[in-house]
Amino acid sequence: MKGFDSRSTLGHLLRVPLKLVPRTTIVPVLSGPMRGMRWVVGSMPHGAWLGTLERGKLSHFINRLRAGMTVWDIGANVGLYTLPSAHAAGSTVRVYAFEPLPRNLEYLRQHVLLNHLINVLIVPSAVGDAMGVLQMAEGDSPSEFHVDPRGDITVPAIALDDWRAETGSPPPDLVKIDVEGAEDAVLHGGARTFSEYRPPIYLALHGERQRQECGVLLSHWGYRVVSLEYGRDPDVSSEWLAEPI
Repeated sequence: MKGFDSRSTLGHLLRVPLKLVPRTTIVPVLSGPMRGMRWVVGSMPHGAWLGTLERGKLSHFINRLRAGMTVWDIGANVGLYTLPSAHAAGSTVRVYAFEPLPRNLEYLRQHVLLNHLINVLIVPSAVGDAMGVLQMAEGDSPSEFHVDPRGDITVPAIALDDWRAETGSPPPDLVKIDVEGAEDAVLHGGARTFSEYRPPIYLALHGERQRQECGVLLSHWGYRVVSLEYGRDPDVSSEWLAEPI
């Protein structure tokens, strides 16, 4: 669920007072898996701190977490998945939050500090199929960016297999990938890890080419995919859960 419908009468009435809340205000999240955690109002759409933004998918993800698990939040943005993951299972879950954009990193770090999360490691890099740098451009909102050779923001980039080899980081038990159209590059860069350890992957897809490319890779590694969008077939869905067979 993306949040309340702004086109409805209720949605319109709710948006009027919300516009009056200063963007720098720190509030407790009102509902959902992050309920009670502290959040900066202007970091994402209001649905984040209201507890409605991606409510169904986020709850599904958090309910899978068990004590001692390692989570990779790839495309962490400002922490919508990172924060409740770190708070789950008695705060014993280790979370690696991969995010390259300075604007998002500032909010992500603030959210981690505000909630006293000592089990989060922020990796300030884009994730792709090679180590190096990438050009990125702004997307539909200030917190959304995508890889674009003509983009005016340069960020460091890592490939997951190489990053694990350099850092000695443990393999993941659960993965979320939301990278605005670079999903196949993330999978290619982590091919050894995904094919060997086969963690469940929550995958946001952006376009038909990504559906095709990612489907081939996941099938080759012994995954099956189901849609996280109610009533939609995986062949047309933009939200997948890939699980090892």
